[in-house]
Amino acid sequence: MIDKKIIVNSNNDNLLHVKKLREIVYLESVGRKTKTYCCEGEEYLVKKCLTQIEEKLPDEKFFKIHKSIIINVDFLQGINVNAEKSVLLHDGIELKIAHRKYKDFIEFVKNKFDFW
Repeated sequence: MIDKKIIVNSNNDNLLHVKKLREIVYLESVGRKTKTYCCEGEEYLVKKCLTQIEEKLPDEKFFKIHKSIIINVDFLQGINVNAEKSVLLHDGIELKIAHRKYKDFIEFVKNKFDFW
């Protein structure tokens, strides 16, 4: 499922780009659209709301850490567990985890990764 391909439009040209789900670092709600951030630094604005996209993402790879942000846990590099709880992703990206999502996210991570 993670090799599934999607088509996204570019903000800078009139092209439709084919991307693999495994290239998506995170998605962010922008009004009724969704901005898709990819591992090579590309950003695409998708003309669907985050909820519509969330329904099509594989649960084992993507987690909604905030009402407006879904991350690809394959790009997870760390979790900041102090008062300002956040995730650290690819290329130094840091995103806040919503307080109400934190406990579920930690459980998700514990089930996905080995803790040492």
